[in-house]
Amino acid sequence: MFELENITYRLGALALEGPAAALAHAITASAIALIFWGISRFLKFYFLPRLQKRLAPTRLQMLPALLDGFAPVIPMFIWISGCYFGLIALPWSAACQAAAMGGLLLVYRLLCIVLLGRGLWGAAPVCTLVLGSAANRLDLKTNRTLVSVLEKVFRVCVLALCAITILDELGYPVTGLVTGLGLTGLTFSLAAKDSASNMFSGIMILLEKPFGIGDWIKVGDVEGTVEDLTFRSTKVRALDNSLYVLPNSSVSSATINNGTNRTKRLFRFTLGVTYDTTRPQLEALMADLEKMLKGRCEVETDSVTVRLTGFGDSSIDILVSCYVETAEMPRFLAIQNSLNLDIMDVMNRNGVGFAFPSTSVYIEKKATE
Repeated sequence: MFELENITYRLGALALEGPAAALAHAITASAIALIFWGISRFLKFYFLPRLQKRLAPTRLQMLPALLDGFAPVIPMFIWISGCYFGLIALPWSAACQAAAMGGLLLVYRLLCIVLLGRGLWGAAPVCTLVLGSAANRLDLKTNRTLVSVLEKVFRVCVLALCAITILDELGYPVTGLVTGLGLTGLTFSLAAKDSASNMFSGIMILLEKPFGIGDWIKVGDVEGTVEDLTFRSTKVRALDNSLYVLPNSSVSSATINNGTNRTKRLFRFTLGVTYDTTRPQLEALMADLEKMLKGRCEVETDSVTVRLTGFGDSSIDILVSCYVETAEMPRFLAIQNSLNLDIMDVMNRNGVGFAFPSTSVYIEKKATE
């Protein structure tokens, strides 16, 4: 590896040959490595901790996240670089120089790829910060499921990229490997297309957030409170306490009615009264109903409507409509119950009866001959 008799060392007026020159080269290589080691210690124990503390309160959160990921890596990179430069400064023999330089460079490049991957692995929170600063303002602070998945996907991509780069540096046919992995992935995706569809639908639901846990939603014929949201399914608790597990693919393709986003709920029905009700009774009834509704604190006063809308087969039809100022379904049901009871009291006070479907039968008597 080294030819002592041919080694020379010159530094200004100093000229050495043989073992003395080899020793001088070794001291120089050690000095280079030692200098880089000192720089790495300075960065690790003094400069980088102070920089992290200084960047912590800044509004640019991506800088602290990147620094947290690469802080353990930067000193190691400096130290490895010092070792590399120290080793290539040694007086390699002519026969070994090409192989030594190529081998050292290959090892150095591989270690740099590993360190870069380690830094990106630790900087995975950057991807969520990038999405959080986007125009759609995703609620990533409370959506821990989406944050966890984004970081895992990012780290898997980092591992795959590092592995492919290392294989390429070692001379393996990366193109054929990538093609094979693509075919394998296609085979798995075809075999598990339903699961993949549910997973991607779950990701889209988490990104778009048409609803969240605790929201009251209606999806197709299912209506209730969202109890859990995963990448495969959405769990909805109905009023009868039944738990519906809906595949995300069917949820994302259906029309979603999010009742929690309402600021109020509509209370509307048609009140049927009997045909023997007189006009004064009808007018008094409608006036009392309107007064009762406007007097309730839960009812939006300007939305109260009580109007005679038509004449049915068995009843005189009165439209009763108003908005109740609540978005919660259980509270709305309680208020609706109270309003219905008050309507019954108003009907009784006015002496008006509820109509119900009825049939009148007329029997014609023929004169006996």
